Amino acid sequence: MINRNKVAVIGAGIAGLSCSTALKNAGFQVTIFEKSHSVSGRLSTRVSKNWQCDHGAQYFTARDPLFYAEVERWKSANVAQLWQPSLKVFDGKNFTKKNEKESKTLRYVGYPRNNSPANWLAQGLNVLTESTVNSIHKQENQWQVSSKEDGLHVDNFDFLILAIPAPQAALLLNNTKSDLAKLCAGITMQPCFALMVRFNQIINCQFDGLFINTGLLSWAARDSSKPGRRQGNLNQGEIWVLHASSQWSEAHVDDAKDSVAQQMLEEFTKILHFDDSLSTIATIALAPQSYDLHRWLYADCESYLMDVYEFDSEQNIGLCGDWLNNGKVQGAWLSGLKLAHELTTMASS
Repeated sequence: MINRNKVAVIGAGIAGLSCSTALKNAGFQVTIFEKSHSVSGRLSTRVSKNWQCDHGAQYFTARDPLFYAEVERWKSANVAQLWQPSLKVFDGKNFTKKNEKESKTLRYVGYPRNNSPANWLAQGLNVLTESTVNSIHKQENQWQVSSKEDGLHVDNFDFLILAIPAPQAALLLNNTKSDLAKLCAGITMQPCFALMVRFNQIINCQFDGLFINTGLLSWAARDSSKPGRRQGNLNQGEIWVLHASSQWSEAHVDDAKDSVAQQMLEEFTKILHFDDSLSTIATIALAPQSYDLHRWLYADCESYLMDVYEFDSEQNIGLCGDWLNNGKVQGAWLSGLKLAHELTTMASS
């Protein structure tokens, strides 16, 4: 049914995996190139011998019927569960509850870690990890893909899908004839520092997740409160993740890691001083056993697009990702799915 059916997908985040799964189910031969050592993109978890921490996207919601059905599949496969945290908002002095509508929102997390759904989706897909694509080239109406690690890939491809942040896509598209290069170059993405902190003690504050509207932090979460997180973590104490705001991260993007980490930790300690459920002595004595810092260079967009996906039918190049579909995990998954439907319809006509 499909004659031109070889597809290269660059990027194994949720958008790339969603697109690849739908294409494979439609009969395409899909090869995924992923620069990291594993799949998942920003729905990521840092895993070490005695601890783990979700340091990318913290949770996901399912407001679209298609994505809700997908999350139900994840739950049935036991790779996702409902997270019911105590959520608060901090305005610089006071802690308040999320509004009633938001407080009733169902929030899901990967189980037993946030990268579990991506790992589950990748099963049965041809994923080449540690394969950093640094060149794409059109040869006799097919795409050739080269990576930093392995050079020119043996296969040529009929379609090329870029499921990566816009600035990275712009670099690859720069030497092509596709108008999508200009679109990607016009997108401004912002960084975010994520600090993973391991404490020896339990922090008996009034929240498991905190939206922060002032200062250098934007989010703080008790990672240990998520389903399945206690197992494999510290026997005593707990693990937290802190996200810096986009503006602060941008201003300090090239600062030394230790300096960034210390400033973020000091800010978190200051916030805890406003929590009446914690004693002053407890917050003064607060000190991490250890911490790790990760810099997400392309975490957010100044302004997300609502295009869902993009496809250049003359060059056979497609774009998908959360930045094309209002952000978030749901947006990424739908972006990849809808692009796959576009290719299936075109190749079958």
